[in-house]
Amino acid sequence: MEEGRDLLERRISREDLLKLAAATGAAGLVAGRTGLAGAARAELAKESGRLQVLDWAGYGNDGGQTMFAAYVKKYPKNKPQFTYMTNEADALAKLHAGLKPDLFRPYVGWTKYFATSGLVQPWDPKLISNFKHLNPFMVKAGQLNGKQYGIPEDWGFDQILYRSDKVKPKAKSWGLLFDERYKGKIAWFDDLEMLTIAGLYLGFKNPWNQSDAELKKSQNLLKSKKHLVRLIWSSETNLWEAFGSGELWIAYAWPNDWVQMKKKKLKVVYMHPKEKPIAWVGMLMLLKGTQRYHLAHAYADAWSSAKSAKWLEDNYGYGHANTLARPSSSDLMRVLQITNPRAVTLPNAYFDRDIPRRSLYAKMWEEVKAA
Repeated sequence: MEEGRDLLERRISREDLLKLAAATGAAGLVAGRTGLAGAARAELAKESGRLQVLDWAGYGNDGGQTMFAAYVKKYPKNKPQFTYMTNEADALAKLHAGLKPDLFRPYVGWTKYFATSGLVQPWDPKLISNFKHLNPFMVKAGQLNGKQYGIPEDWGFDQILYRSDKVKPKAKSWGLLFDERYKGKIAWFDDLEMLTIAGLYLGFKNPWNQSDAELKKSQNLLKSKKHLVRLIWSSETNLWEAFGSGELWIAYAWPNDWVQMKKKKLKVVYMHPKEKPIAWVGMLMLLKGTQRYHLAHAYADAWSSAKSAKWLEDNYGYGHANTLARPSSSDLMRVLQITNPRAVTLPNAYFDRDIPRRSLYAKMWEEVKAA
């Protein structure tokens, strides 16, 4: 309790102080900062019910409990309740359909979209004690117009996973996803990002903002190579089952997929393509109108701790924005380049970014799947 009181007194922002001063009147002004901190605790006490979280599978009570264990310990009556998303487009559809979570976790390429959508509001970093330990480059990527819309958490790469005992790449290239020699052994990811990958492979200057002619070429490439694909995955569990059983030898994959296949003792390589991988950062975002404003900040603080970060790195194989964390695996240190604070950007990787014509990309990707 003392720790929680200290945090509130230390982290409460000037804006909140003014709001609370207005709310508490003369008594609050007479009591000074200590009195206003008490008022802040009273405001927090008003936040009731379970924290509503929209997140990816594996990050809720289905395996990711350690990430928010400190929050649950502190607020046992407000344990998070999860709804799962398969990608950001799915999350957006759920929000438009009326789902009202307190927070959710899209990736950095969607930060600008959601920040300008009217669906979210900025965070108050002063209420997140671990914020000061987060990678400054990633923190900046979560900002728009000087406001912190995204709190950076997990990060990693979109790369190619392949069986080194079954596959002999002609080059370290995204082209392995389109290699005719491995028909029926390839998996793509069910996301419009596949058009970006096609654009990278084709050498377009800005795969995130392709011209009409470039987009058509990217789409045609995917349509012409779709017959090679055994699985277009949206669930990592499905990918692991197919890859682990030997049905797949090549896949568009994330670091955790490499970790899981190594656990199965498979001979796998996580390829860094010459066209460069895409690097992403998960951004916790706060929904506009949330009735659990302070609880959401406490949840983000738990996610941002070094203890949570190390668990994520050791168990899921992803990097974490907390720069104090280090995984136990030297192989993982090498693959993720944990000690390089700019591993997620050039010259190592393309940092994922906003797609101005996202709806068009989405439409064209659906056409690929329907072809």
